Amino acid sequence: MYVVDWLHKQAQHHPDRPALVDSASGEARSYRQVNERASRFAELLIARWRLPPGARVAVLAGNSADYLEMLYGCAKAGVVMVCLNWRLPAGELAPIVDDAQPQAFVCGEEFLAVAATVLAGRAPLPGLVVRGAPGAKEARPAAGTPPGRHRELSAWPDYEAALESSSGRIVEMPCRPMDEAWYLLYTSGTTGKPKGVIQTYGMAFFNAVHAMLATKLSGDDVLLAALPFFHTGGLNLYANPILFAGGTVVVMRQFDAGEALRWLETEITQFLGVPAVYLFIAQHPRFADARFAKMRHWSAGGSPMPLALLETWAKKGVTICFGFGMTETGPTVFIPDEATARAKPGSVGKPVGTMLTRVVDAQGRDCAANERGELLIKGPGVTPGYWNNAEATQAAIRDGWLHTGDVAYFDDDGDYWIVDRLKDMFISGGENVYPAEIENLLYRMPGVAEAAVIGVPDPKWVEVGLAVIVLEPGAWLDEASVQAYCRERLAGYKVPRHVRFVDALPRTPAGKVEKPALRQRYAGGT
Repeated sequence: MYVVDWLHKQAQHHPDRPALVDSASGEARSYRQVNERASRFAELLIARWRLPPGARVAVLAGNSADYLEMLYGCAKAGVVMVCLNWRLPAGELAPIVDDAQPQAFVCGEEFLAVAATVLAGRAPLPGLVVRGAPGAKEARPAAGTPPGRHRELSAWPDYEAALESSSGRIVEMPCRPMDEAWYLLYTSGTTGKPKGVIQTYGMAFFNAVHAMLATKLSGDDVLLAALPFFHTGGLNLYANPILFAGGTVVVMRQFDAGEALRWLETEITQFLGVPAVYLFIAQHPRFADARFAKMRHWSAGGSPMPLALLETWAKKGVTICFGFGMTETGPTVFIPDEATARAKPGSVGKPVGTMLTRVVDAQGRDCAANERGELLIKGPGVTPGYWNNAEATQAAIRDGWLHTGDVAYFDDDGDYWIVDRLKDMFISGGENVYPAEIENLLYRMPGVAEAAVIGVPDPKWVEVGLAVIVLEPGAWLDEASVQAYCRERLAGYKVPRHVRFVDALPRTPAGKVEKPALRQRYAGGT
């Protein structure tokens, strides 16, 4: 089986339909324009840079229409795009670049300094500089990045000028095998060293099919793309599926709750956000009076969704369908229908389309209904493995099943529930404790804006819980009041032994709470 050039197809069927819109400036590009510009980029890769099939092109840039054009230009040229996380400092980007070994580099102008640091001492690479659109907010560079341009990269031409110098001849992507690599997404590293997850054309195709099955996505939809494009949620929930269907993607260069509300109240029909995004929108002063006239489907994923947050949105008549997926799965595996989402808040429903799932115990035996175990996934949406990392691939994919490291169970109806990460679970006095259960409770406590729970060492119980809490503006709580609230509603071994109050929780670029950072900070329970 193979995948065709669906951008080219849409340009033939709907040439003047808007494909990409910049959320800040309002600049729109039609399918005809995007297909032509992607073709110009492909011509540069093939004719000017003479990159062979399978060569890697690293992109260190914020969200923009240009970013998606480059992704499809790489597909037309048969090269592999490496989506670099612009929030990482040079020291963390360097080993990723070492792993991917790019033969060309595209950089947002605000990241030239960090790019110069990453590329220092390496053989010169051909490159381009992407400018910010007029009126658009620029993405913030990584903390500690020195200001200003660097002479080493001053010879790189401007992206727009490079496109202008191409012929403009349309390049149609030849049929690509399902298992051919299209781009690499490096995991956030919350569980260890980042790994390059291979994203194939088949994964993108089946993810689009799954999105259509689960959300009724179509060419009539307008998506607000609020997540970063170096993350699978940014590209595949649901930017790529929308372009597959011939709809419109409104691109946010940087998430802003007020700007998101403006679009959600007017033009948007489809939206997916991580829990933090929904939380920030719900905390915006305009949220109480907001009306979402055209919105058709709301979904969420990335990390457990606090039930209290689901209820906050439900009071406005919004049903958020909380799904589950991974970078390694394309990502769509679960998205419940609205009836299930309303009847069983927190359930991710049944596996979508062609995806297969199991729950197994520590010995690899299949669990019965309502029995907790590790979630395993199989199907055409699963990655073939990690770039240049056979050991990690073999550890994660065994007998054709991806071992997710997530604790899950399915109920008597066959609907699945994600409990927590295996690595987040801790054992206190011989009892398994799942932080997500405690976090869900803390989100219901008056005065709590955000909460995270980790296990910390304890001389008596081996491990006990430590809750890290961000208070709502003007609220006051202390450790004793939090523990008393939990003690009334939880078994004693689940009650956090320690409570710490902070101004903000550390988060990954995908919006997940960065629990390794919390464990490092509170390793001694203080």
